[in-house]
Amino acid sequence: ALPTAFLGFRCSRASHECARHSRSPSKAMLLLYTCVGHTLPPRALRGAAHGAAYARPLDLGAAYARPLVLRAAQPPLLLLDEESGDINDGGISSVNWVTVDASGPDVEPTEEEGTSVMPLFPLGAAYLPHTTPVLNIFEPRYRAMYNDILFNGARRFMVTNVEPETGALAEVGVVFYLDELKEVSEQTQDRVKYIGQHRVINRVRLRRLLNPSVVATRDTYLKAEVEVLSDSDQQEEGKPDEGLAAEEAAAEELFVSLVDAQKSLGEEPRFTDAVKGSLSFARGTSPSDRGLWGTIGLWQQFLEQRTQVLGQNMQREIQSGVASYLSDNSLREDLVNARGEIRLQDLPPELIAEIEAIQRRYRGEVDALDGEPGSLRFQALLQSDSHRQRLALFCTWLRKEQKRLATRKSLQSLFSSGDAKGEGEGGAPDDKS
Repeated sequence: ALPTAFLGFRCSRASHECARHSRSPSKAMLLLYTCVGHTLPPRALRGAAHGAAYARPLDLGAAYARPLVLRAAQPPLLLLDEESGDINDGGISSVNWVTVDASGPDVEPTEEEGTSVMPLFPLGAAYLPHTTPVLNIFEPRYRAMYNDILFNGARRFMVTNVEPETGALAEVGVVFYLDELKEVSEQTQDRVKYIGQHRVINRVRLRRLLNPSVVATRDTYLKAEVEVLSDSDQQEEGKPDEGLAAEEAAAEELFVSLVDAQKSLGEEPRFTDAVKGSLSFARGTSPSDRGLWGTIGLWQQFLEQRTQVLGQNMQREIQSGVASYLSDNSLREDLVNARGEIRLQDLPPELIAEIEAIQRRYRGEVDALDGEPGSLRFQALLQSDSHRQRLALFCTWLRKEQKRLATRKSLQSLFSSGDAKGEGEGGAPDDKS
């Protein structure tokens, strides 16, 4: 929720009409257990990787609060050189992954200069530097990890992305520094042990896993030897890069033009004019001065909002389809439990096919927008060697969105002129006729 930056989506009363029905299986208030992929914003992660399919209740009696997204394996990230039309990797042709061999031997750290050993917490998301994530900790191995980093005073661990199909780990991740840890086991009946507040303080490269065997046993947490990364174009203090400053100014101008274009087209959701004054494309140094990372985070949150709107639209369409079907048909009483829940596979085949067709169509819309908030594009940003490279990649996304908005504007103008012409031709005859 971004009340200061976005015109947020608001559900109409129509989207909640099903809630007025009883829980009878002949009515529209149903909970379907579906197996769908999910895309949750990184700040919503609670100590477990996301991206894999899982079973969760789908409430057809209320607006869906999160995007229903059918995730697919991501292709390697390639940048298109707009001048030549050729594929140009720009130094980051694909995200680098580290394959985990659980049968491999445990090893000792190399203790090379510039490396350090710390716990590794795999999470299915690309966390951005200078953010302040909150995690809920419930697994015994990660409870032990937090106890250890508190006892030894390190208070830090590596977090890295996970490839959902293979379980490979992203080579580049970030370091979480634990600022505050609250024990909540009593309040949660021990379902959650800790709530941790963190700062993302560094980008790091995974050099080697020290205990890969625990991937199979899950007896304890992973440990890794890591290397802290810094931008290759980091300037010495007092020696600003004037060329880079011009590129940053051009990127800001591009972003502002997108805000104006969204407003003129009535995009939902969209940035408001208020966001213009908070944009920064500088390198960024801390949570209070996030620079480009802050603007990238704002863009990621916008994509979350947009995907959520699509998910809510899809949910309402599913609700409507189910309600229409149940107005003329009934379900077997024995398939619906006392809470009014029914599994997706227990629905009639024709209704399942309709729901799946709706999901595929909305998945296509998300793909067409090329704006999934959990996209590996954000992982590619973490992997970028320099601020300049990161800025160029982000501007590639903005230019693509700019082209989409320009196309939409052209279509709007085309249809508007067509409607006006039709009204003129259908008007009263002139005096000469």
